Amino acid sequence: MSISQISKFHIFAHLSIKEPLLDKLQRLGCMEITQIEKEKEMVFHNWRNIEEDINKNGTALKLNNVKFCIDLLSNYGNGEKKGLNSLFTSKKVYRYAELLKIVEQFDYENIFIQCKSLDSELNHLKLDENRLITAKQEIQKWQELDLDFKEIEQRKYIEYTLGTIAKKNFDNLVQDIEHQDKTAVTQIIKEEKNRLYIVFIVLKENFSKIEPILQKHHFEIYKYSYPFTGTPEQILKTISEQLNIVAKKRFEIEKLLTKLHRDNQLIYPLHDILSIEQEKEEAKKLLKKSKEIIAIKGWIQDKDILKLQKKLKEHFKAYEIEFSKPEKGEPVPIALTNHNLIKPFEIIAELYSLPDYHEIDPTPILSVFYFIFFGLCLSDVGYGASMALLSYFAIKKLKLEKGAIKFFKLLYYCGISGILGGILVGSWFGDILNYLPPQLGNIREFLVQRLALFQPTDNPLPLLILSLALGVTQVFTGIILKFIDNIRNDKLYDGLMDQVSWLLFLTGIILFMTKGMMPLFMGNISLIITVIGALSIILTQGRAKNNILLKLGSGILALYDVTGYLSDVLSYSRLFALGLATGIIAQMFNMLATMVNIPYIGFLLAIIVLIVGHTFNLLISGLSAFIHDARLQYVEFFTKFYQAGGIPFRPFSLKTKYIHVEDT
Repeated sequence: MSISQISKFHIFAHLSIKEPLLDKLQRLGCMEITQIEKEKEMVFHNWRNIEEDINKNGTALKLNNVKFCIDLLSNYGNGEKKGLNSLFTSKKVYRYAELLKIVEQFDYENIFIQCKSLDSELNHLKLDENRLITAKQEIQKWQELDLDFKEIEQRKYIEYTLGTIAKKNFDNLVQDIEHQDKTAVTQIIKEEKNRLYIVFIVLKENFSKIEPILQKHHFEIYKYSYPFTGTPEQILKTISEQLNIVAKKRFEIEKLLTKLHRDNQLIYPLHDILSIEQEKEEAKKLLKKSKEIIAIKGWIQDKDILKLQKKLKEHFKAYEIEFSKPEKGEPVPIALTNHNLIKPFEIIAELYSLPDYHEIDPTPILSVFYFIFFGLCLSDVGYGASMALLSYFAIKKLKLEKGAIKFFKLLYYCGISGILGGILVGSWFGDILNYLPPQLGNIREFLVQRLALFQPTDNPLPLLILSLALGVTQVFTGIILKFIDNIRNDKLYDGLMDQVSWLLFLTGIILFMTKGMMPLFMGNISLIITVIGALSIILTQGRAKNNILLKLGSGILALYDVTGYLSDVLSYSRLFALGLATGIIAQMFNMLATMVNIPYIGFLLAIIVLIVGHTFNLLISGLSAFIHDARLQYVEFFTKFYQAGGIPFRPFSLKTKYIHVEDT
């Protein structure tokens, strides 16, 4: 079984060794600490939480301050890799003792004060910049106006009214104003889309007559609200000068932040040691204590029990530890322990959900189907080889984290699968072998004609039949796994009625549909199997009902579920469709490359078309294969037997983000 066996543990220790004990358990990193529930474990009824021993604010506050510094300074790290690039960056290794010294010696508080001050200055500069940019954008619309904004409001006898109006209303507005006041002057300052920026000049004594007309034609009056003086042209010059000043100040601050980041790289290991301390503080909340004893409860993998016992015996005396198996119905955390060849496929299962502790881990069987299906979906030797080589290079040459290595191993296996699928259908970067010189015709014939078992572009039916046959195999495997799971849980009767009856019925239908390909006597055998399976379903699927008529009715209605199984099998035709699409698109790019007949540079352009086209097809086809293959596992396979919902095993350990800890 690939689900690791888990045991429950209780540790009772003297209060005097609480800190070193927790420290050692965390550095061992093999056990998950859980809450002790007084109601369920009466022995702890009078025990108390260790609240007074918990540093309630110190570590958390320090960690938050350090996070603030890192979030700010990491934006000014020259050449620092972020996002996906960070996967390819190795983490620096520190000994645990070194980290403890960093906490004691590194003066992060001074850095935090500087970061807060510089960040505040940057925020103020950003506000000033936004204010200036907003003013600039607004005043640029009045740039052609040769008037001082401040003087406009101070004119004694003349009223200047600035504003905007829809173009369609402008002529009517001018006519109404001229009809009302012949002395009024209208000037268009700027046209923008469907609006006009205009200024009206009238005598102050006549403005009261003009104002209702402006409102009638939806004229929007503009009120200047900035402290700058001068004409729009002069104001824009002033704003540009102030923006330059802001940019210079920001540049100086960013230089300081860059230097601060460069000179304080210890802030990253400081973050991680504080995170370790914070996790320890959180773990303390789960403990209980009496007057002189602390109690620790949790989970541990059976394979780590001896290691735990050995370490505790080496370092402590005032303690007792006991182990017990999980109780029936008790939620148990999950840790998978698959073979190294299968382990990468855990990613596919984990994307869906971990198995329950008491059920079968689907990863070993899933890995076989996923490998085969991916090869049929990609089905090209060139694409598979490219994927495998790139993944192998990443694993061997790049400094990757464990999670990234696991993912690239999965891609490597998928690439191998793509190679095998390509050999099966004779696809080598599509039909690129057809463009080989005639002298290499024997090689082409061997690789495409003799080595390949299918020719999907010429005769697609055999490959479609293979895809459906694989679908039947996986669906049946799911039903059988559910039957096995029922036996493991002492539900043999349910397994016989719910899984064996359907296996008989579906097998009979498949044999009946393919009887033309078999000896004549198989027709009668298929009919007998189908009838036995159908009767089993009718007589057993309604067994939860009390009334005999309801039992039979429910059983008859259950036969309708056969459409669901047939639909599931038809879903596997996507294996054929995706493989065929990959080959056809590859052939299209090969054909496009041959159409580039430009003198002198035609060959170079053809190479570019091939590289770009096949790279695009590899990415799209690889992604499609990954997604649709996973979909078949989740929707058609898992639904037959898999309950999922497992709780991941989360050991109390030295969890870090920026560094690796070498515990010596």
